[in-house]
Amino acid sequence: MEKNFQSAPKFLANNPQRLRRGKHGSIQAVYSKGGTLLTSTEEVIGRWKEHFEELLNPTTPSMVETGG
Repeated sequence: MEKNFQSAPKFLANNPQRLRRGKHGSIQAVYSKGGTLLTSTEEVIGRWKEHFEELLNPTTPSMVETGG
């Protein structure tokens, strides 16, 4: 416990600097609807955009709308 107490000031001094930098996530890869691996940032972002547009604007009636 004493060791943790001694290292706490160092952690507290460095932590705000890390928080200010923010998260820098990286987009790795996702699969297209057809099963092709998309690796470029533009393709991956486009696929996520397509995915969320489908979720938010469904083209088929949902079970709630049809009463099922």
